[in-house]
Amino acid sequence: DISFNTDKLEVYKGKKRLELTSLEIKILQLLFNNLNKVVTRSEIIDKIWEWTGNDVNDNTVTVYLKRIREKIGTDIIITIKGVGYRIDKIEGN
Repeated sequence: DISFNTDKLEVYKGKKRLELTSLEIKILQLLFNNLNKVVTRSEIIDKIWEWTGNDVNDNTVTVYLKRIREKIGTDIIITIKGVGYRIDKIEGN
């Protein structure tokens, strides 16, 4: 029941708009843009650097993904231990 409006960069759970930071939205968009593919932790770190100019570490990625998961309240983000994260496209959607 999570939808992502890529034009407006808004995330919805059902009809309710979720309050995410711009960086959380960009990370989620990166995962949605790569449905059924693993996005590595290093790719996420590189993108955060590209978007913000901030040098982040592996733990920062863990914290951001934890916050995103808490805010969206669903387990659509799959952790690939030691590698990265993935969102799978649900058949029929």
